[in-house]
Amino acid sequence: MTRRRKRLWPSGRSSDRKGPVKLTKLSLTVVVVVIMAGVVLGVQALRAARRAAAREPVASGRTFGVPDARVHVEEFTDFQCPACAQAAAMLHEEMKKEGARLFVEVKHFPLAMHRHARLAAMAAQCALQQNRFWGMQESIFRMQAAWTVANDPTDYFLSLARGLGLDDEAMMRCLSDRSVAAVIDADIAEGKRLGVSATPTFFVNGKMAVGGPNFQAALREALK
Repeated sequence: MTRRRKRLWPSGRSSDRKGPVKLTKLSLTVVVVVIMAGVVLGVQALRAARRAAAREPVASGRTFGVPDARVHVEEFTDFQCPACAQAAAMLHEEMKKEGARLFVEVKHFPLAMHRHARLAAMAAQCALQQNRFWGMQESIFRMQAAWTVANDPTDYFLSLARGLGLDDEAMMRCLSDRSVAAVIDADIAEGKRLGVSATPTFFVNGKMAVGGPNFQAALREALK
């Protein structure tokens, strides 16, 4: 009986094709390794992005910044106080410049000598319910000279709210809401407990600073 001879390739190897099979297994291994490495890198990149996002200063309610910031600033303000308007503008510049190094919280402290200050605080607090506290605060201070001399500045505040895209009817209801008034009363009580008697009063990492210049000096010291 004639035995069938295996065909030899030029290299002298048998025609059994085990080489390509081994190459396929190796390729699959490489592909799996590459995919796993890509997944690991992707997860690491996602975690890094989340950490970076967590460090981005965020305006939320009456606060701005990240809670674990190096410097905490608590401000007690009166919307009818000219010095408060100047201090707020200065604080906003610091917030832009320092970013994640600051955590800022605004508290209401309308003085009895300013007849429209409480209503202005109510308007700002009502804007907060529609997520526009910071925009309303800036608008109220910017238009301070106009509404301060009005007999009833309600229409001014409603006009400012409309300019921010806020709901008129919701604002009107809110301006007479006792729960909103209670927030302002709580701020006043806290301020008095801390020794606040004038505006603007700041606490920089717990240290009191009255007035814009003193605040700026205290802030520069805290940021060193």
